[in-house]
Amino acid sequence: MSKQVVLLYDPAVSPWADGVKKLCALRGLRLRPVDPGETGRALDSLAFGKPAPPASPGSIPEPLLVLCGFSSAQLDSLLAALRKAGVPQGCLKAVLTPSNANWSLSALYQELCRERRAMMGGGG
Repeated sequence: MSKQVVLLYDPAVSPWADGVKKLCALRGLRLRPVDPGETGRALDSLAFGKPAPPASPGSIPEPLLVLCGFSSAQLDSLLAALRKAGVPQGCLKAVLTPSNANWSLSALYQELCRERRAMMGGGG
């Protein structure tokens, strides 16, 4: 099984989700859909099944992709392919790192929102 995983949280079933599924299948990547009830789970638990204590799910109102186990060159290639598959530029995307591996998907979402506000000049 591939050590490369794409976590897909998509609460409203976006029109581009099928393109992501096809892309993962073509590249031999494991696609792991994340249900709303799992948003409190740690990222490495979601991606690789590592044990983690249960946590309360949080509300995430928009789609989110987490790319796990990719080299820098593989990320560049995958991000370009995701754009071609129709994933909008504004869709939140993150990379699994040692620093965020124990974060819940909800915590990651909150951090991404803070970063987006800061980049748009809205502060933290």
